[in-house]
Amino acid sequence: MASQPIDGRITVVVSSIRQKVIKWAFFGVAVALTPLFANFLIAQSRATAISYDTLVGRGELLLVAAGMGAAGIGELFGTEVNRMPSIRMVLGGCNILLVSLASLWFADIASAHQAKEFVEVGVVAEGSTFLFLCTLGVTACCIVVSELR
Repeated sequence: MASQPIDGRITVVVSSIRQKVIKWAFFGVAVALTPLFANFLIAQSRATAISYDTLVGRGELLLVAAGMGAAGIGELFGTEVNRMPSIRMVLGGCNILLVSLASLWFADIASAHQAKEFVEVGVVAEGSTFLFLCTLGVTACCIVVSELR
């Protein structure tokens, strides 16, 4: 039985990674962001001015980041392959921190809104966007690393 040439194996791995990332981008990230897109379109169709701060200022991106990060952790540690254990630990640890921070911050924001306390929506919008983008990057890395064999 002849082994597959190295360039053939690389092509198979790259193709597998590409398919997994595309599936994650459409069925994970895009679907999770659909309520935000819908809120924007609803406001536009009613000729209501909506700023970015208003759109995400209640912490919606924090929920998306938490869900996305948790999925990345599951993807990373849900595989039996023990390749690159140090990188897996770093990525998993980063995602655990990001998920925890996003979850706790969202809980505080929701609690403040419930208690009718002032919440600076600009800070929430900027901070949640930053956390979302960090989680997006780390989770993408988790997906790529989970496919390396």
